[in-house]
Amino acid sequence: MKTVLKKLLHEPLIHFLFISICFFFIYDLLNPQTADESKIITISQNRVGLLIQGFEKTWTRKPTAQELTKMINGYALNEIYSREAIALGLGENDEVIRRRLRQKMEFILQDMSALQQPSTKDLAEFFQQYSENYQAEASYSFEQKYLTTNRSNQQLQQLIAKQKQRISSGKNPLGDTSLIATEFSDMSAYQINRQFGKNFNEELDKTPLNQWTGPVKSGLGLHFVKVSQRIEGEILPLKQVKEKVIEDWQHQQSKDFTNNYQQELLAQYDVIVAKQEGNHQQVNEPSPVEK
Repeated sequence: MKTVLKKLLHEPLIHFLFISICFFFIYDLLNPQTADESKIITISQNRVGLLIQGFEKTWTRKPTAQELTKMINGYALNEIYSREAIALGLGENDEVIRRRLRQKMEFILQDMSALQQPSTKDLAEFFQQYSENYQAEASYSFEQKYLTTNRSNQQLQQLIAKQKQRISSGKNPLGDTSLIATEFSDMSAYQINRQFGKNFNEELDKTPLNQWTGPVKSGLGLHFVKVSQRIEGEILPLKQVKEKVIEDWQHQQSKDFTNNYQQELLAQYDVIVAKQEGNHQQVNEPSPVEK
């Protein structure tokens, strides 16, 4: 028996097995088993607070313990479903997800660019370049005679011809009875278009001063008009429109910042366009998109 044991102790295989057992024992001591991090959902107190705030905003009261537990479980399930879907590759080649991720990136870029504030020089140069955007509206003073179109075309044309004859003979045209005022003084383009319909002021721009012309079509019907005064809008001073100019400057900076960032991203990638088959347009050789 002793001879057999002595022989086994000198066996290289036994030495290898003993060393292997010692190695795994030491490894387990140095690396205790931990939970799979991918299976842990950590919900911070801040997140719980946001869930409570959302509930209070909707229902104007605090949630019960049962309702809070349900909200927390719902949030946890959202996170679990998200992780499981990513693990299954469900987000790959999904245009909805891609568009949403791009949108979130663009929101971040907008927030970054919104931190910029223009210098006095920047603001003055921007105002000078886009001064037409800060022009006061033109104002109009005019008379109008209204013709309703609620009659046959023949009757309408006869009535129009009769009013034109009156104008030619130096008389004022006559109109149908309506609730529309016949005279307007110092009306802005916005006020005019609000009452008569879109772009009616542009028709007034075409008419000569102090002459009856028409008929001019509006959203209400037809009108003979006589413009007595037309004052072009002046460019407002920077001091008066400073807040609007700053807002527009920041918007332009945001657009420029996003465009520049997109060009930098494109410069980092080679975009290969595959050859089209069948009757589609042919691309002879795959080539990078212009940078």
